Amino acid sequence: AHPRNRTRAKIIKEIIKDKFSDVIDIDPEGKNDLHRLFWTIMLGDFISYYIAIRTNIDPMPVKRIDYLKKRLVGSNLNMLH
Repeated sequence: AHPRNRTRAKIIKEIIKDKFSDVIDIDPEGKNDLHRLFWTIMLGDFISYYIAIRTNIDPMPVKRIDYLKKRLVGSNLNMLH
């Protein structure tokens, strides 16, 4: 990882350690940076889904994504066709 990212991770752990009992480091799997990026995104999505289910929250409605979809429908993105 880039030194600045390591520093960022260290500071974030210091900030959140008072709110969470366990903070762990996870090294993403993958053969290259792109693979590791998507692995990390997938893990984050799974964790969000798991937490939503455990806390009885419907994980499907995502207001910001719904807003994005509405904006895209009204935009001129059809120029690409």
